[in-house]
Amino acid sequence: MKEVIGIDIGTTATKGVLYDEHGQQLAQVSQGYPLLQEQVNQAEEDPKVIFAAVQHILFELAKIAKEKGELAAISWSAQMHSLIGLDNKFVPLTNSFTWADNRAADYVEEDNSIYLKTGLPNHPMGPIYKLRWLKQQNFPLFKQVKYWVGIKEYILARLTGQLKEDLTMAAGTGLLNLHTLTWDQELLKSLAIQQEQLPSLTMPSDLAGYLTPEFSQKLGISSSVPIIMGASDGYLSTIGVGVLDQNEFALNVGTSGAIRTLVSEPLTNRAGKFFSYAAPNHQYLIGGPVNNGGIVFAWAKNTLFGPDATVDDYFSAAETVPAGSNGLFFHPYLGGERAPIWNSAARGSFVGLTRNHTQPQMARSVLEGIIYNLAGVSKTLSEQVSQPKFLKITGGFVKSDFIRQMLADVFNLPVQAMKQQQSGSIGAFFLAGLALGWFHKLDEIKQFTTPEKTYFPKAENVQVYQELLPIYREIEHNLDHTYEHIANWQKNNPNKFIN
Repeated sequence: MKEVIGIDIGTTATKGVLYDEHGQQLAQVSQGYPLLQEQVNQAEEDPKVIFAAVQHILFELAKIAKEKGELAAISWSAQMHSLIGLDNKFVPLTNSFTWADNRAADYVEEDNSIYLKTGLPNHPMGPIYKLRWLKQQNFPLFKQVKYWVGIKEYILARLTGQLKEDLTMAAGTGLLNLHTLTWDQELLKSLAIQQEQLPSLTMPSDLAGYLTPEFSQKLGISSSVPIIMGASDGYLSTIGVGVLDQNEFALNVGTSGAIRTLVSEPLTNRAGKFFSYAAPNHQYLIGGPVNNGGIVFAWAKNTLFGPDATVDDYFSAAETVPAGSNGLFFHPYLGGERAPIWNSAARGSFVGLTRNHTQPQMARSVLEGIIYNLAGVSKTLSEQVSQPKFLKITGGFVKSDFIRQMLADVFNLPVQAMKQQQSGSIGAFFLAGLALGWFHKLDEIKQFTTPEKTYFPKAENVQVYQELLPIYREIEHNLDHTYEHIANWQKNNPNKFIN
């Protein structure tokens, strides 16, 4: 039996899944790691800690693979928008600055010239803006760096000795020209960076290389096993649920979240409210990522119910409240926000509180606020490509029937919960299969993307949400400038803001 390991390098954990050649899951191993947030807007990770987690997962899955058959390939999915500076031996000189790190906010382009050229919205998540920030704030370090990479490129460089980046990961850097699909020389010149400091570009199903003798021995994996480039979690989470064109949208909500679809041309708009990233097969991934998914739910559970409360405790309370939370609104911007408002200064709020609102209403309004925000992303995309027929969902936040039905009611769309929840790793598996000749066309991935259950909108709840969504947007708009004042105060008074 031939096997593939699919590795998904996430924000707070890396997961590895062992598949047979038919896409059946044989084993899964995961390992978490901390997000370093010692100051306002900081969100870093230690790349060496992530590399250690990856090695542990590969070692454990390789042992299982030997017992069951023969390992044929290893493939990858990874978080986007990270930035790491390396020396000439691929040793990190910086931590990994993740998508959630907003310290480059003052260096973000005010017009949309970079967005229109690269498809990256104006937001400090972009590595191009992190590079501007580092150049200004720590020029000696900036000059010392030999290579600039993301987390997947660092991991692959360490394992194989090759410095490569696939098209879908490069698309999220703000340095890849959306139209020529090459590193943009004008942007590199503006940063005083040479093309040689960036990885060479490849396609997701291309060969990254083979394990070096050191890691072959250490991990117990033959150096003849091909390491496949893989792709971004955004692209793989989309094809991994069978969304292959604009007729369907993919929604994934874990710690953060996103709504995405694939189109046949590089769509952008002057407002810059959605990303547009190059993808294989002459397609483009458009969508909007949100900072505030499951991480906000975890905050609400601990804050409203206490650290010992369970998810069931939370849902049991929230389910006693009718749709709309009796007119209580929650804006979930605890970590700034990307789509749909693209405001890193945004902050969270309850609006509409009365003496009649208690813990259950607040609990439900948090869930609704997270979903209202996601619905705003969907609305932005629908205005570009029309309303989808289905919303296909995966992720830890959407595991309950309660949340799935709420999604159907707020979006006013049929919602398909997917049987295969590991959309990133199944996508990585499929890319390995393409490289190995097991598959030949993209639509063959649909054999692995069967819906588990479909949830249809309930008319009475849809009516409530259709009345409340415009009010939610109005509040959001009215608070836009106030967010800046709050964020500046917090930035200037860090000792009063952080416990």
